[in-house]
Parts: sequence; C-alpha cells; structure tokens
Amino acid sequence: MFNNKTVAIIGAMDCEIALLKEFLRDVKEYQNKTFITSVGKINNTKVIIAKSGVGKVAAASCCQYLIDTFSPDYILNTGVAGGVAGGLSISDIVISTSFVQHDFDVTALGYAKGYVCNGVESSKPTYFYSDKDLSDKIYEIAVEKFSRDKIHRGCIASGDMFVAKLDKKQEIREMFDAMAAEMEGAAIAHCASLNGVPFVALRAISDLADGTKIENYPEFEIQTANVSANLLQTILKTLSE
Repeated sequence: MFNNKTVAIIGAMDCEIALLKEFLRDVKEYQNKTFITSVGKINNTKVIIAKSGVGKVAAASCCQYLIDTFSPDYILNTGVAGGVAGGLSISDIVISTSFVQHDFDVTALGYAKGYVCNGVESSKPTYFYSDKDLSDKIYEIAVEKFSRDKIHRGCIASGDMFVAKLDKKQEIREMFDAMAAEMEGAAIAHCASLNGVPFVALRAISDLADGTKIENYPEFEIQTANVSANLLQTILKTLSE
C-alpha cells in the first residue's frame, strides 16, 4: 500500500515523533516560518515527519502545509490520548474510524453539538471518517504484532482542552460515542478531508475514564507516545514492502 508512495506523519509534540525520526534513512530537513519537517525513506516509502504543535489550529495548519508542499498520498497522526470509553487500559492503542470536534458548539443557534456549520445534517455532530482500507490494513497489522485486546477501533474526539474531569469524559463518550479524546486529530481529519487525502490516526492511551492518575505524567507521556511510534514504524515497514 505504501510502496513508492509518500506518507506524511504528524505529531503534536517532540515526544510523539522523536522515535519515529530515528527510523528514517537518507534524512533531509526542511523549515518554513513555522514547521520543521524531516523527510526520509522507510523501505521504498517517502516519509515526512512533522511536529504541528498542540491544538486544532496548529494541527490543521501543519496538515495543510504538508499537503501543499509535499503532496502526500496518505496522512497519519500519532501520539497519546485520554481514554473516555470503558474497557481501555493504559498504553492501549486506538485506531481511528472517525473524528469529531467535541468543543465545536453552535447549539445556541439550534444546531447539534459538534456540528461544524458545513451545511450537512445540522441536527447531528459532523464526523470525518478515516480511510477504511488504510484503517483496516493498520488494524490487521496491529493485532498481529500486539495483543489483540490492546488494539481498539473507534471515534476519536478532539478539542482545544485537556480533558481531565470525569464528567467531561463521560459527556464526550455519551454525546459522540467516542473512545478517546485529544487535541489535534479531528482538525487534521477535517483538513485532509477537504483536500481528499486519506487519513488515519493511532493514539496510545495515557489516562483513563475512571480517573486513574499517573505519577510523573510528563515522563509517562513519553513512554506512552513511544508505544504508538513503535507500532507505527512497524506498520510503515510492513506496508512499504
């Protein structure tokens, strides 16, 4: 699937892309006013890795920059996310099937929460769907390389807030049927959809809906991000053969 193709990978933070950059060969770096990108090869696939920064605007801006500059055939998002569904464990992987912006709110105008004012089904949240073929392939590889009970598929909700309170996690779960919440994926999905580029995210779960607290979260965040990065490099190598 990735053989002789170009794949762009977006992570919000250094810890989400540092390990992936180590897997590239023949690396060149490019920089515009905002983004530094590492461009290299994995097998016969051209891979572009970029740090977007945190939040939806930064993520969408980075996504559009990569599309305009490098014309990727696929876009992947990697990193960590908070679990909002039951049945998840720390360091589980959620492979996206769809995305929603949980903080997009024009309910005062009579529209559904999460509807992004695109003129389509204003009574429902707006979902952006992952490419099914790519999502299926990634899931197939993931369950083969990892324990099946550690791999999940579902909706990922994004918003410009770190979701820590249990009542907010429950609201996102019930309102959008989401498995995980983070701050970038839906914006990247929105941008990729507008440009017609297939997109999937892999997110490692860093905290749970039951209020489980992690000591020394910044250090743990790096460890969890590396779970997603390791799986993603395995997927890249497999799909590049």
